[in-house]
Amino acid sequence: MSRKTILLNGKPLKTDCKFLSEAIREFIPSDRPYAIELNGIIIPRSDHLKTIITENDKIEIISAVGGG
Repeated sequence: MSRKTILLNGKPLKTDCKFLSEAIREFIPSDRPYAIELNGIIIPRSDHLKTIITENDKIEIISAVGGG
């Protein structure tokens, strides 16, 4: 695998992940609802398995927040 640096919520991380779905499993807790933004574009869950991540990609986790 090819080691690359990505930005996850603004923090640089090294990863061997090739697909967005792998990065999600590695770095994102699955206990709450979230959306994923990759380089400023929301990626539908149906595309996580086929979306390739590359060096310096910016991944943002957008979590649902309850309130009233």
